Amino acid sequence: MRWISLLALVALSGCVERRLWIRTEPAGAIVSINGEVVGASPVSWRFYQYGVVLMEAEKEGYAPMERKVRLVKPWFQQPVADFFADIVIPYRVHDDHELNVVLQRDPPRDEAALDAEVAALARAAKRAREAER
Repeated sequence: MRWISLLALVALSGCVERRLWIRTEPAGAIVSINGEVVGASPVSWRFYQYGVVLMEAEKEGYAPMERKVRLVKPWFQQPVADFFADIVIPYRVHDDHELNVVLQRDPPRDEAALDAEVAALARAAKRAREAER
């Protein structure tokens, strides 16, 4: 009878669901975690281990941004307490982390300066080709 009770306890036990919620200003930026695309913000990413991850956000018209994010263990994921949170408590425990990111607009391009730089590079390339002959 004790085995049946133990099996019922394990079957009904909960677990910890870990998520990092990422919101960007403006919304719609493409978010990557450790080089893997997660989706367009606002987005959540389910993780299984705590530690440092690299978050990147990109959106057209805005400077790309990357940030190291430290995912810290809450008290209920410390040794001994994690046994109860992961196995004994009969419901799902949520460990949500939030990250709000503000992207900076790309500075407007000076088309005349860009054209002058392209022309200067073309002249330098031409001189380098002539010098090789």
